[in-house]
Amino acid sequence: MRTSILSVVLLAAVAYATLARPASAREELTIEGTRGIIEFAIGDSRLLRTTGSFKSWHGHVHVDDADVPRSSVGVVVQTGSIEMLDRQQVEMLKDADFFDVTRFPQMTFRSDKVVRTGEATLTVEGLITLRGITRPMTLDVTVSDRRPDAPPGTRYARFRGSGKIKRSEFGMTRFVDMVGDTVEISIRADALRR
Repeated sequence: MRTSILSVVLLAAVAYATLARPASAREELTIEGTRGIIEFAIGDSRLLRTTGSFKSWHGHVHVDDADVPRSSVGVVVQTGSIEMLDRQQVEMLKDADFFDVTRFPQMTFRSDKVVRTGEATLTVEGLITLRGITRPMTLDVTVSDRRPDAPPGTRYARFRGSGKIKRSEFGMTRFVDMVGDTVEISIRADALRR
């Protein structure tokens, strides 16, 4: 009788542990411009503040819940897909003084360190390459609406990240004194399970 009760307890414990364990501690996700947006803003004053976004971009997210520092993010942005309200500004920013899209059609970000800072927040440190110049960049990321049981091709989670760079460090010095040097970058995206 005692053996029978012990067996039932052990089976129950194994069943509970199996159900309580996440479906997978590692996930491969995709993000892209059709399910998200990358925006930028330059300038401290409302009068001279310049804002815009990029329409065409894609990336991958590797999530490792068991070992968060092994998680990673990579994003590729087509610089020629820049969008703003003023068409003249778009053409100016595509020119050689700014993004120089003919010579440098892509801007990239690749993480090299991910740190969990809260239950749903992360700090992602990495390298951004723009106009052929690579500099460090840090993103503060929030994860929401996580769906561990999402089937492939559907939304697994929503990501929101923000960071800053100085455009002069990438050779974009025109109008720095008038408009400003600091560029605020934000990304919002639905991450789909592969």
